[in-house]
Amino acid sequence: MDSVIDSIQPESVERVAGSGNKFVHMIEGLSDFYINLVPGFKHWDMCGSEAILNARYGIVTDAYKKPLIYDEEKTHHTMPNGIVAAKNKRILDVAYERVASKLG
Repeated sequence: MDSVIDSIQPESVERVAGSGNKFVHMIEGLSDFYINLVPGFKHWDMCGSEAILNARYGIVTDAYKKPLIYDEEKTHHTMPNGIVAAKNKRILDVAYERVASKLG
């Protein structure tokens, strides 16, 4: 994650504990995006945060810019490709452009 953060060259980096709190931080206008490329988020960690951010015109995708899929029929509920969340599409595109170079 440090190399991803360095490649994005953010104006500042906020260290906020908990994925839900990171989304609240974004919704309150204190940050523009949130990237976590570590696999392992559970659906229940993301569904509420994604819904609230979407209601505020934000966007959440996986690291490959695909929508998050919540499938109750799956036997596992882990998101394997990390997440990229942004307060709007323009910021998502900038964040993703920088992240894509790290994903190969």
